[in-house]
Amino acid sequence: METTLTTSANTQSWEIAPANTLASVVLAVLFLYLFFRHAIFVLMFMDIVLSWLRKYSWFPKEGKRRKALVDWAIAVGLFFGFLAIAGSAGWLVFIPR
Repeated sequence: METTLTTSANTQSWEIAPANTLASVVLAVLFLYLFFRHAIFVLMFMDIVLSWLRKYSWFPKEGKRRKALVDWAIAVGLFFGFLAIAGSAGWLVFIPR
């Protein structure tokens, strides 16, 4: 099974292709973690519209927003850190399109 991730930056398109299965699994897990944390981060700023969500335990309560922001920053750092390390180690192949 081949998994690829396509992105663009500076008007250039890139395809990230994992060179092995372990890199593919780690990339998928970190992307899902980043996706989840980013969703919580966006929901936090939609507090007025989503105020009824405060009754649920998974939504950041008053005084817990800094923790949600730190968790989001950690998820971003882990994801892009893995891309940098795995790219330099040869686990991921960055293919310009």
